[in-house]
Amino acid sequence: MQPPSLSIEQIRRSLVEQIAAITTMQPGTLAEEYREHPDADGKGVVRRGPYFKYQCWHDGRNLSRRVPVTQAAQLRQDIDNAKLFGQLTAQLGQLNIQHTLALRTAEASTADEVRDSKKTPRPSVPGKVQ
Repeated sequence: MQPPSLSIEQIRRSLVEQIAAITTMQPGTLAEEYREHPDADGKGVVRRGPYFKYQCWHDGRNLSRRVPVTQAAQLRQDIDNAKLFGQLTAQLGQLNIQHTLALRTAEASTADEVRDSKKTPRPSVPGKVQ
């Protein structure tokens, strides 16, 4: 979150700039897997890998695919960008909600002040009990 010394508008501007700076993103997860096989002499185990598996939800289905080692680092960065995008937009949304509530509260108090200042006392009617 932003330091409290910044104005709401400065924080909003900063969040929008950070969001705009994200140019690549991919939803999902990237798992790193290793496989163990018996070694050639049969006395031990050889660990092979890493192998990368990408998973994401698409049209209500979990899709999964293998990713070459050469593409894994970039895909991981794209996934991290998608997570950051989600966090930044959530912060921006929350900030806009707070801003709206403060604005509506200020408008309501101003309207109350105007309404109170326009009230004029009722003239008393002779013979009528108030």
